[in-house]
Amino acid sequence: MKLFITLLLVVIALPTLVFAGEPVNETCPISGEPVNADFSAQVGDDAVAFCCGGCLKGFNKWDDARKIAYVAEQKAANAKPEITEVVISVKAPYLLDICPITGKKLDSMGGEVVEVIDGREVRFCCADCPSKFKEDKASNFKKIDALMIEQQLPYYPITTCIITGDELGIHGGAVSFIYGNRLFRTCCNDCKGEFLADPTEYVIELDEEIVKAQLKAYPLTYCIIGRGPLDGMGGPDHMIVGTRLVELCCGGCRAKVLKDPLAAFAEIDKASK
Repeated sequence: MKLFITLLLVVIALPTLVFAGEPVNETCPISGEPVNADFSAQVGDDAVAFCCGGCLKGFNKWDDARKIAYVAEQKAANAKPEITEVVISVKAPYLLDICPITGKKLDSMGGEVVEVIDGREVRFCCADCPSKFKEDKASNFKKIDALMIEQQLPYYPITTCIITGDELGIHGGAVSFIYGNRLFRTCCNDCKGEFLADPTEYVIELDEEIVKAQLKAYPLTYCIIGRGPLDGMGGPDHMIVGTRLVELCCGGCRAKVLKDPLAAFAEIDKASK
């Protein structure tokens, strides 16, 4: 998962028809996916685009102040120098149900706390734990990485190196590692280094393999968020969370999956039995 303004009080018209003009955004404000200009809304003199009709409907439910704030934020970001660092749009939320500090269930202390640390989402059982995590980030990330590898490995779709295509055991054993809370596997540490230098292409390739491996046996014919048919909003939308496929009716449902991914997994697993 990654991540997460003075407001002007004016009256604005918000038509749902396609309009002329470049949108202020390149990613959908609801799902975070690339936009499609066929799904657009006008906020004053500015255009906002979305990935699908479901997200457009969701945006139209925002109040005027929130819409204006979003447009202002996008304009400010567009005015900044371009950042050369590669940003991957597909990252997983924290996929464990325990706090990395106490080992307790995330809801055991009255409500989980979510923080982004070194670009990764980490969830805790209480507000005291994030500072303890940061005192020794290397060791704490190593601990949760081991748990995430164990959790995601059964669903990893290929037995070949994501870089070379060689069998993972060609050099004596696979290198399994977590990037963006997701499991990736290479045949050697050199290939791991190549992945980390420019991961975008390989993330896309792995996503395609996950869809290919899991789609035929996917047990649900409805969206676990909208509860309607998977093609009801122009879908199905293939969402990858960790090494799991989650089928949705549209990109607008993705945010709710990211909020509670383990609930999505549990419903899929129950239907698979």
